[in-house]
Amino acid sequence: MSLPLWQPRRRGGRFFMRAVSLSLLMAHSSLHAQSTESATVPRLEASECVTEALTELGADCYTFHGYENWNEPSDNQVRLPVAVIEPEEGKPEGEEASDEVPVFFFPGGPGYSSLGNRDYMEQLREDIGNRTLVTMDHRGFIHAEPALECPDYAAVSPYHNIIHTPAITSSLDPMERLQPITSAVEACYRKLTEEGIDVAQYNQHAVSRDVDEIRQLLDYDVIDAFGSSTGSGTVLSFIQYHPDSIRAAIFGWPWFSHLRNRPPVDEFYTAKQIFNDTLSLCVAEDEACREMLPGWLLAVDRARRTLDSRPYVVDVKDAAGNDKTLYFDGAAFLDTLYLMLPSAYAELPSLVADIEAGDYTRLEEFFLIDSYEPETESPNYALGYFLAHVCGDMGANRPTKQDSIAAVQREPAILGFEPPWVCGWWGEDGDVPSEHNDPPISDIPALAIHGQMDPCCGTRWSEHVRQTMPNLQFVEYQGLGHNPVNECRSTMVDAFLDDPYKTIDDSCKNEVALEPWVIEPPQ
Repeated sequence: MSLPLWQPRRRGGRFFMRAVSLSLLMAHSSLHAQSTESATVPRLEASECVTEALTELGADCYTFHGYENWNEPSDNQVRLPVAVIEPEEGKPEGEEASDEVPVFFFPGGPGYSSLGNRDYMEQLREDIGNRTLVTMDHRGFIHAEPALECPDYAAVSPYHNIIHTPAITSSLDPMERLQPITSAVEACYRKLTEEGIDVAQYNQHAVSRDVDEIRQLLDYDVIDAFGSSTGSGTVLSFIQYHPDSIRAAIFGWPWFSHLRNRPPVDEFYTAKQIFNDTLSLCVAEDEACREMLPGWLLAVDRARRTLDSRPYVVDVKDAAGNDKTLYFDGAAFLDTLYLMLPSAYAELPSLVADIEAGDYTRLEEFFLIDSYEPETESPNYALGYFLAHVCGDMGANRPTKQDSIAAVQREPAILGFEPPWVCGWWGEDGDVPSEHNDPPISDIPALAIHGQMDPCCGTRWSEHVRQTMPNLQFVEYQGLGHNPVNECRSTMVDAFLDDPYKTIDDSCKNEVALEPWVIEPPQ
C-alpha cells in the first residue's frame, strides 16, 4: 500500500502542502508528516516511534529516507528515526520569534542513542525551556538503517569496556594490549564492507547534510543546535557546511574533530594537565595539602613512575568463576584517572602521595576491583558507527599503523585513551572535504558548556575555537565532569536561546561545591 504523496511544511505553527507532482498529490492529516512514493529521496514519512520513551513523551515520529552517498545517489540509502517533541506548555500568544526556532539535538558518543532514555530527553527539554525539541538517531546508529553494528568490539574497546578493558589490564606489554583491539577494528571494517555499507559516508559531513534535509522537510527556516560531546563536533560541521540554516549553537561538553584529530600523544598530554590543575586547587586551598605534596607538580608523574616500576597486580574471578589476573601499571593509572576524575578528584592528593610511598591500599577502590565485571555489550551504542565516525572524520589525517605503533611505544597510556589511534587499522579515509578539519570560521553565536573535572573536554577547546568564532561564550561548572547536570545549566541554556548575542550571566556556575579534600599523609 503506497502512502499519501505530499510533503507538509511547517512555518509559524501552520502547515501547507508542497506538491511532489500534481498527479500524485493527496491529502494527509498528520502534523509535520510528509510521505512520498518510495522512489522519492529525500523524504520524511510518519511512522511509529522507535522507543517507548518517545511515545511516552508524546513525540511526533517519522522516518527520514536519504542517500548513503549524497554526491553519488544510488540504491544505497539510509533511514533515520526522527522525533519532534513539542513543548508541554504550548506557545503563548505574543511569544518572541526566537522561541519559534526549534532546537535540534545532535547526539554524541559517537554512536550513542538517547532515544530510549526518557530521563536524558527530559533533561534536554528542561534545558531548552518552552521550545520544540527535534531529536534523532543519526545515520548508522542503533535505530537507523543500516545500523553499523560491531558487537565484538565492545569486549576489547577501551572506550566502552572502561576500567577493566584489555587495553589497560591484560598485560604489562603495550604491544600485547594493542593486538586484540586492532584485530577487532579490522574485523569490524571487514564486516561492514561485506554487508555492502559504504563506511566512508558515515561522518559529520554526511550527517550535516542529513540534518539539513530534515530541517527543510519539516519546513524550518533555521534551527538552534544542541550538541552533546562528539555531537558538538557535528554541530560545528553543520555550521561549517550549512551556515545559513542555523541561528545559534550550544556546544555541550564539546569534543571537536579538528582538535580531536591531532596526534593522540599530543592530545593526551594536553588533557593530562587537568590532573595537575586539580592538585593545584588543593594546595591553594589547604596548607596541609601543600605539606603532604611539597612537589605537587611532579606528584602525578611520580605516582606513574612508581607503578611502572612496581605494578599493582590483583587476581579476580570472571563471570564464569575462572581466575584472572589484572595488571595496573603507570599507564593504567593515568587511563583510569582520566575516566574517574569527577568522582575521585577529592582523594587524588592522598592517592598520589600513597602510591609514591609504596602504599597501594587505595588502589583496590580506585580501580574498582570489587565491581570487576567487564561490559561485553554496549546496548545503546552502534560500535561500527563509533569507529566509522572517529576514523572517517579524520579524513587525510588518519594515522598509519606505523604512526600508531610508534605513538603507543612512546606513550602506552594512549591505549586506554580516546580512540583516534585505532584508525591506523581502519580500512579507508572518510569521504570528507579537504577542509573538514580546518578551524571553523563563523560569526554564529554559540555557548559552550564544560565541567571543571572533565579531562576530555575542558575549556581549552573553547579557547581555541573562539579564535575564529568570536561570538562563542563558554562556561565551566565547578566540581562537575563530562555532561554536567545542574540547575545552572538549564537556566543558562534557556537564557542563551532567548538572546544568543547577550552576554550570559554565569554567576551560578559554582553552585556545586567542591568535595572536601582528602588529605591523609602516608603512614
